[in-house]
Parts: sequence; structure tokens; C-alpha cells
Amino acid sequence: MSMDPSVSLEDLERRRRRASSVRKASQTPQPPPQLGTDSEAMAVINEIFNPRLKLPESTGHYRLPEKLSADDHVSPKDLDIAKLAELKEVFTLFDTDCDGLISKEDLRFTYTALGNEPNEQLLEQMMQEAHEPLDYEAFVQLMCRRTIELDPEEVLLEAWSKWDDYGTGKIDERKIYEELTNYGDKMTLSEAKEALSHAPMAKPKTLEEPPMIDYPAFCRMLGGMRKRKN
Repeated sequence: MSMDPSVSLEDLERRRRRASSVRKASQTPQPPPQLGTDSEAMAVINEIFNPRLKLPESTGHYRLPEKLSADDHVSPKDLDIAKLAELKEVFTLFDTDCDGLISKEDLRFTYTALGNEPNEQLLEQMMQEAHEPLDYEAFVQLMCRRTIELDPEEVLLEAWSKWDDYGTGKIDERKIYEELTNYGDKMTLSEAKEALSHAPMAKPKTLEEPPMIDYPAFCRMLGGMRKRKN
């Protein structure tokens, strides 16, 4: 190949060096972009692996609801809306013939479907408690009377959250046993085990994680029908 006589050797050398430097820069690996700790993606990832429970705000001392007798009527405005929704599902489950009433036959069928042998004396006793045809409204009134001594779910959640230092919705089971058997109205170990026998346990994330109580789920189980009075 013939060389252009108008191009000097110095110009060729400068061009060669410039091309070499550009080629090296293009071949240098660039570091991946870093996500800031406050970025939206990192916030989502952190929420997935380290979810925080929104703890309820304390609204002062809980006032016990007024005592009810079997003939008292509970106003719907005094009831927890979430609990009413749960009762509607339960009522639909028991009303097997969909006539808007729970009869002894409905109860017998439901017990059998759940794998339990229906006891005629128990079924009769359950029907007599209603004192009227057991439609949805009467069913709500019956459950209110049966759960009137139970604290509202909101109150229970507020109390249990005092042991949840990080807002995870979980409490170490051993910690609760220590509290119940060593402070306040002390329980024996067998009494504490009986009190927590139906407490839902949270799914562990690792094999090393100790048994943890899912206390929001436990509060839903234990809460009464009436909402808190402020």
C-alpha cells in the first residue's frame, strides 16, 4: 500500500495514539449503576423481606362496655364493622339451605360436613339460646351476648404490640412465657401453655429463627364484637 506523501509521519503517529486511546476506553468495563438506599426499588425490596406492622396509636384506657342481658339489643353502631363482615361469612356457611335462617337441620348438616358427630342435646341448646328465629340479625345479637366480656381486637392489638419492638407483627414465644409466668398476675407454666395453645405461629424465615407468635392473627381470634369506646 502506498502512503499519501501529504501526510507526515508525525500526523500518522498522533492518529495511531488517538485511535488506541479510544479503543482502550471502549474496552474498559464500566461499574454497574448503584441503587441508592433510599430509592424506590430498595424500599420495595426492604418492605418485602422486612415488613413492618403499623402499630395502633394508644387512645387511653379502655372502658368496659355496659353489661348486657339476654334480652338486650345491641346497636349496630357499637359493633366492629370487620367483625360484622366475618359474622356474615359464618352465617352464610351455616345457612346451608339458603333460606335466610339457621335451623337445627342446618347446624346438623354443618357439623357433619366438618367431620363432627352432631349431638342432639347440644344442637337443641344452641337453638334455644336465640329465643327467636335465627336470622342474620338474631345471629349477630347472639354472638354479641356470647362475646360481650371480650376486649375489642383494637385494644388487644395495642396491648400485644408493646412486646413488638420492631413492628414485625411477631413476638418471641419464649418472651411471652417469661412475661406470663414472672410478672403481674403470675401464671403457672401449664396455665401459660393453655392460654397460648391456640396462638397462631408465624412462618419462620430461617431455620435459626425461634418460634414466633403471629399476634395480629391471635387478636383477631380473641377480639369481641363491640368496638372500642373513646
